[in-house]
Amino acid sequence: MNRGASYATLVVLPGFTHRARPGGADPTVNLLSNQRAGTTGASLASGVLTPAVKAFSEGIKTPVIVEATQYRQLPAKAALGLSAFYTSLLILMSGFIGATIINSFLDGVLGFAPTEIGPKWAMRRPTLITRWQTLLAKWGMAVVLTGLFVAVFLLVAVGILGMDAPSPVLLWLYGWFGAATVAIGTLALFAVLGTPGQLVGLLLFVYLGLASAGGTVPLQALPSFFAAISHADPLRQILGGVRSILYLEARADAGLAEGAIATGVGLLFWLGFGAFFTRRYDKAGRDRLDPDLLAYVHESADAYRDQHPPAGA
Repeated sequence: MNRGASYATLVVLPGFTHRARPGGADPTVNLLSNQRAGTTGASLASGVLTPAVKAFSEGIKTPVIVEATQYRQLPAKAALGLSAFYTSLLILMSGFIGATIINSFLDGVLGFAPTEIGPKWAMRRPTLITRWQTLLAKWGMAVVLTGLFVAVFLLVAVGILGMDAPSPVLLWLYGWFGAATVAIGTLALFAVLGTPGQLVGLLLFVYLGLASAGGTVPLQALPSFFAAISHADPLRQILGGVRSILYLEARADAGLAEGAIATGVGLLFWLGFGAFFTRRYDKAGRDRLDPDLLAYVHESADAYRDQHPPAGA
């Protein structure tokens, strides 16, 4: 129960057998629900155990009294046990949205995508740069930006709204690690697949994550498919660590170690995935923009500038 491995426990009190005999006092059991492991899971477990005790009572023809209590009640500002899920979801979105922003911004700076702010439209000259170099630059920006994103939302949640967080620095570091991993994976998909990478990332990280994370509905109540893929789902691993930090004294055996290791494996996978395909594209001569076309674009831009000098020049 202390490491969140059980949603509920039925405690048989001393003297139960003696009390259950004919003429004895009513036997009593304690039903302890563990909301720190998951509010819905605790409710479902209690819903299973209560009728089971009733059926047992009918079998021994002695009414068994069930005293239901919460095991280690949640803090007041824990959103009824959902603060871990909300925090994990924001960490995931910090990585995914951060990657989308970085991809669009850097492609605009490098001249591979237009930049549009209100009515103003601009297109820079394309830069001669490889896919691998571009991906490295985006990954570097992602590491910095995700740390800032996670810090800002935790500042609002903990510092302003007062969410219960006994270890805010550890929560930030773990959240930064998870968000950076998601961002690196999303950027790798952009680099390898191009524009469809955003859709694939949305399906992998967000949609499948929400369905298989077990944040609201426990894994035991999910279809077998979602329960199986949850082990490779980043949101599930982020949630395990966040729940341990928020509710379970940051115990390694309460999901923190498993979440950190799985997230680390995911990070290595996405780094290898992005590096392998982008370097392969570069070696095969599949430039982002053909060098001859790039030279023509620059010549055209110079010619246009000569014919249309800026006002006041």
